Amino acid sequence: MKHEMSREEELQDLKKQAGHIQGRLDFLQMRINSISRGVRTVSQWKAFVDEEKCLGCGICREVCPVGAVDINECARIQTHICIGCGRCVQECPQEALSLCLLG
Repeated sequence: MKHEMSREEELQDLKKQAGHIQGRLDFLQMRINSISRGVRTVSQWKAFVDEEKCLGCGICREVCPVGAVDINECARIQTHICIGCGRCVQECPQEALSLCLLG
């Protein structure tokens, strides 16, 4: 039996989604600004996997533009290759990936 969301649950879910989108927009604006200024920097953002949520479906590996994701039982990010673009985070159906600022 499928659980119907209450209005409060739906509101909380939408707020969570909006927060993820705003974080992604902030990151993209930062990258646009640095590229526009001609600054060549290595992103300090890297993808990380919540192993408890990851199902090892491989979607993140498929969408990673630089091949920084390996799949064993769950995703593993090769942080020395990851460019912090967030594609894996955006596409993960389990919300098992996130971008974290190194430093």
